[in-house]
Amino acid sequence: MVNDKDETPIYQSDTSKTIQQSVGLDQSNPYFVHPSDHPNDMLVPVKLNGTNYPSWSKSMIHALTAKNKIGFISRTIKPPLETEQPIEYAQWNQCNNMVLSWLTHSVEPDLAKGVIHAKTAYQVWEDFGDQFSQKNAPAIYQIQKSLASISQGTMSVSAYFIRLKGLWDELDTHRSIPTCNQMKGHGEQMEEDRVMQFLMGLNDTYNVVRSNVLMMSPLPNVRQAYSLVIQEETQRGLGYGEDDWLG
Repeated sequence: MVNDKDETPIYQSDTSKTIQQSVGLDQSNPYFVHPSDHPNDMLVPVKLNGTNYPSWSKSMIHALTAKNKIGFISRTIKPPLETEQPIEYAQWNQCNNMVLSWLTHSVEPDLAKGVIHAKTAYQVWEDFGDQFSQKNAPAIYQIQKSLASISQGTMSVSAYFIRLKGLWDELDTHRSIPTCNQMKGHGEQMEEDRVMQFLMGLNDTYNVVRSNVLMMSPLPNVRQAYSLVIQEETQRGLGYGEDDWLG
């Protein structure tokens, strides 16, 4: 069996290595390529097959962010002019080709064939997004329906929270990723909605701790709210009541 890693990619030539070493790039520079990085690496656990785009794209964003290469698909790192900045252009081109190869090795072969002639990682990323990022309305409907009906019931607080979080995570995989400008407001609103949803589904025996959480300003995030309710549940197990929780 042929080992793909025996192939020598163009951008690992002596010229490219000299360019990188001559300017003393450190690991915080997006043009830095770690010696362990290889163009045939598959960065995500499951290849893109078309139906799994939401989870695949999030996994790829995490992987590229960890490698400080996210700018090559968001286009925040644009190519310098080769005629004016030849060294910088060579560095950009080396990293662009690396990310381009990572993308094509992280999708099924039939999909890779469709982008084989692409010149930039950004172009490949946009092509996949255009093809597969349409929202899966039936799946979102089913998840939202489950979220609308879920309540603690006979579950412990931790089991109820785990169930809720699983549905939230599943819903996130089917939603569009907000832009950087949208991220802050979007995240804050989503966090508040999830705190409310968590509290609404609790049994009535947690009315006091629920009221206390709702009166907090600012409102705690969902994990902090969960921690407060768990404290109440633990105190009940030790024989304390709601009056003891209030102090």
